[in-house]
Amino acid sequence: MEHMRLLTGASAGSLNVLLAVLAACGEAAPGAPAQSLFWETWIPVGYGQLYVPEEVTPLGVFSRAWLESQARRIEDAWNRGLTPACDVVLGVSVTRVEPRLVPVAGGRMSLPRMEEKFALRIQGRGPGRPPRVTNYTTPLSTRREPLLVTDARGEVAFEQVRDLVLASMAFPVAFPPKALATCAAGATARAGVCLADEAQVADYVDGGIFDNTPLRLAVGLARDGLVSGKDGGVPRWRDVPEPGGRRSPSDVFFAFLDPDAAEYPVAPGPQTPRAELHLPQLLGGVLASFVDTARSKELALLLEEEPDIARRLALPRRHFPAAGAPLAAFLGFFETAFRGFDFHLGMYDARALYTQAADGGFGVIEALDGTEPSPLACMSAVYDSLPGAEMVCAGEALADFRILLQVSIDRLYAVCHDATGASDARGWRNAQCARAAAGGAPPRVPGVTPERWPDWRRGAQELELVHTLRLLGAYGFHFTDLGVPPGRDDLALLRIRQVLGRAVKQLADVQPGDGQSAVEFAGKLVADTIAYEPPGTSLHLVMGPTLTEVGVSLGTDAPAIPQGLRLTGALGLRGLQRVFSSGGGEHFAWVVVAGPEYRPASLQAAFVQGRLALRGGWQFSTREHSSREDCGAAGVSACSRPVVQALLGATFLERFRVQVVGEWYPPSRGSRGLWAIAPGIGLELSP
Repeated sequence: MEHMRLLTGASAGSLNVLLAVLAACGEAAPGAPAQSLFWETWIPVGYGQLYVPEEVTPLGVFSRAWLESQARRIEDAWNRGLTPACDVVLGVSVTRVEPRLVPVAGGRMSLPRMEEKFALRIQGRGPGRPPRVTNYTTPLSTRREPLLVTDARGEVAFEQVRDLVLASMAFPVAFPPKALATCAAGATARAGVCLADEAQVADYVDGGIFDNTPLRLAVGLARDGLVSGKDGGVPRWRDVPEPGGRRSPSDVFFAFLDPDAAEYPVAPGPQTPRAELHLPQLLGGVLASFVDTARSKELALLLEEEPDIARRLALPRRHFPAAGAPLAAFLGFFETAFRGFDFHLGMYDARALYTQAADGGFGVIEALDGTEPSPLACMSAVYDSLPGAEMVCAGEALADFRILLQVSIDRLYAVCHDATGASDARGWRNAQCARAAAGGAPPRVPGVTPERWPDWRRGAQELELVHTLRLLGAYGFHFTDLGVPPGRDDLALLRIRQVLGRAVKQLADVQPGDGQSAVEFAGKLVADTIAYEPPGTSLHLVMGPTLTEVGVSLGTDAPAIPQGLRLTGALGLRGLQRVFSSGGGEHFAWVVVAGPEYRPASLQAAFVQGRLALRGGWQFSTREHSSREDCGAAGVSACSRPVVQALLGATFLERFRVQVVGEWYPPSRGSRGLWAIAPGIGLELSP
């Protein structure tokens, strides 16, 4: 780390590069990973800390209060000082909410610009003194980096650095935009100095929207500012960048941390029969491709500008799926154990990088001796098939960690097995993936003992999230933060859907004007793609040629009740024609029934929701009859008697209901048994 001179990041990566500066230049590193600033910053941050209902705004669901409290902890470490040898440039990408116009062609035209790159030089001043931070740019820079507000000496306060990081992390919808006061390059009285009265305030959001991998920014900063060290020494920074160079120094190596880079095939999406595209599918696919292309365009431009950079580029790759990878990499926010597992997985992959890229100046770390039952030692022993895994993975404290290890291996084998024979297959440098591609089954982690070993393969139409939760449930994972008992992966999925649904509802409720309905509708559609959550209470009115009914369905998410099982009841009316006309017809009767209703998970979706019900009750007829009369000859509603109903129904968009009720009237008081079929259509509402 003593050779580190440059760090760039976007979104959450902007916070990580700031923490990396403190880790490299600050106080001595703690002995245990759980005592590091990285752990203390990221592991406690879950959904419960970010979602504060009373702090939801029209532009963001999450609150920054927890992140700001963590920023105070980081500031304390910052103020304790950095070593005088520390001289690092920090690059951060952000995105403007409203583009600024950049004059070009001698001012004859202007181009809109939403991407912004900030460059800060951080120089340590020893223990007990906060480091010196300055804007590291020049008006001649082709990147046109803006300036953060400074004092008269050109120094940037930590508060400005903090706000820049929070702006880069302001993922749209999750967080509201963050306001920053900045000066345009070359628009201030003194170069590198941006006084408060010279600055303009604008709103910014996530820097990863257009540049999620700011490697080009890093290479550009190195090209303009780094000077090769004498006699093979460490490169140093120029006092002022000098744009115009065509190549970065040849003795500068880069490590490119891409969360999507993996040493195994990408997990495929659900496999559905190929059919002709309709317009929403086409637009959705184009939009997804546009976002991916926009986020990687800077990397593509870099490889065009400086092709030989690839020879000085170390690319760490994940060797096993992360626990928090499903749900667009947001699953980790729902369980602390997921974040802890992924933290150690990052350490495992970092060790692989050091080992594989020793000649790139990254050094080599010593192998773990495997004598302590630490999570990393257990992970290494299992992943690398080392002896002694039973010992280092033993203990109740690692019970859920062992399950996460097993699920990670199962998921790896699922994608590698499915990629066998693919046209783009290559030699993955992953021994476990190679075994899976050869037809092998996942190894079993010592200490994982489910009642029945699940099918580790992913179903053709099974979402990655559902596949992951299914395996976790089968192995008995404790969903502690979600409050779900072991083995109930169905409830875990429902809990995730519920908390997202509440957040969407709260976001819709605070919208001004006419935005509430649109936000609620769009948000519910997105949430229902994860899992459909039926309303706790639903009311319906159904009318048909023989039976009209008003009913209710009541559900619960109590763990003791199987998911999908509900209680339903209805008041039915027969013979309404006789009530409202003088033309005769079936005798009027009213029917009171109740019973269990079951909504199979496979029949629940945002568009259609199916259900089955078995109801029993009593029919009260208005027709009087003697005990010796067989009232069945006069119709099913001609006498009061018990009734049993079987219902098959479906609701579309939670509003339009279609059902068919099969009725059986058992023999009663001398009357023969009867049956009837009662179709109907109507409305269903959720109060």
